[in-house]
Amino acid sequence: AWIEKNVRAQSVIKPADGDTKDEERNPMWLCDKAGVFYKQGNFPAAINAYSEAIKISPNLPKLYINRASCYIVLNLFEDAVTDCTRALDLLTPPVEGNRMSRVRTLAKRGSAYCQLGSFHDALSDYRLAQRLLPDDQKLREDVQLLENKLNISVPNGDTSAASVAT
Repeated sequence: AWIEKNVRAQSVIKPADGDTKDEERNPMWLCDKAGVFYKQGNFPAAINAYSEAIKISPNLPKLYINRASCYIVLNLFEDAVTDCTRALDLLTPPVEGNRMSRVRTLAKRGSAYCQLGSFHDALSDYRLAQRLLPDDQKLREDVQLLENKLNISVPNGDTSAASVAT
């Protein structure tokens, strides 16, 4: 179900007018173009390209995840949280095939929450990401830093659902 949903989201829409090239109506072409802009440090252009791709294919999580990265670089943290939340909504059902995207998105949203001072929300996201990728040292360190910041003591590193509700 997840793979079929993702393939449908990548479909190309035929241009409605003669001024738009076929490639400009391909969300994956626009995503690649946005990636080039991102690597060049042209974050507003990358956001524009991702936004155009989202207009064509609003159900492709990768577009929101990547646009959130641009927003974070530009200190637009609320926009990053919104895009990460939308991406997580689209990364359903939660299956092994989208686990790493969910981890990446939770960590990205957690980072944006930290920048907004929403440390409890950040901790919740980092803990969820850590549950999906328990052996990741960086996630473990981020969870520990947030727990220390919030003066939360978690016995034996327990990140169960009961300890997440802080």
